[in-house]
Amino acid sequence: MLEHFKGDEVFVKKILDYQFQALQHQRMILTPFYNPHEREIVKSVIGKELKIESFGGFLNAENQRVIICPDYYMINKDDFEIQLVEILYHQQFGKIHHKDILGALMNLGIKRECIGDIDDGQRCFFACTKQTYPYIIQTLKQIKKSKIKLQECHEDIEIVHDYTSRSFILSSMRLDKVVSTMFKVPRALASEAIRNGNVKVNYKIVEEVSYLCHNNDMVSFKHHGRVKIVDENKQTRQGNHVVSGYFYK
Repeated sequence: MLEHFKGDEVFVKKILDYQFQALQHQRMILTPFYNPHEREIVKSVIGKELKIESFGGFLNAENQRVIICPDYYMINKDDFEIQLVEILYHQQFGKIHHKDILGALMNLGIKRECIGDIDDGQRCFFACTKQTYPYIIQTLKQIKKSKIKLQECHEDIEIVHDYTSRSFILSSMRLDKVVSTMFKVPRALASEAIRNGNVKVNYKIVEEVSYLCHNNDMVSFKHHGRVKIVDENKQTRQGNHVVSGYFYK
């Protein structure tokens, strides 16, 4: 089985262990927050042997915790043990953004898998595991220069992605070309970033500069952002690809 999940072997072994525990001991397994790529692996590995459900605290959450259990279990939202948290602050020192919130949480020594989505709209929210929430509320008092207060949120908050779009002409759909063109960096720098594991395609690190991107692929470039590639099914007279890039804010 592992040969079908190149680069994800360690993760697959963990899911196989979860599968064994759920089947052997007829118990419910609750995972950390998983991204869409990881959740697809869970479904592929476990198949229909067990019940698989996921929830991320937000409506339309990207990062979600997964429950793996025998079919007879009845699952509700409380079983996912997620705390939705609102950040209250005054904006005299400027608005707090996603990267500021994530950086502040990581500086507490919390593992990334314990934090779900972060919403930095007009109001700021983040999701975390209930186990980490008491520590966060006791220790996180400031983000950037702003004093903050945290409070539990019991509303249904939907994640709405905001993005800008731009058109590009690409001579090739190679990953190094896509990163170089869309993020406006030299191709040599793009290639180095890819080889160093700083670029993901569909949430998975890709270290091959010649990797060919496809329609609707999500490309993330560390410290630069992420973009969804939409093929416009057009070509220039020279045979170049016309694509749109949807950049997530």
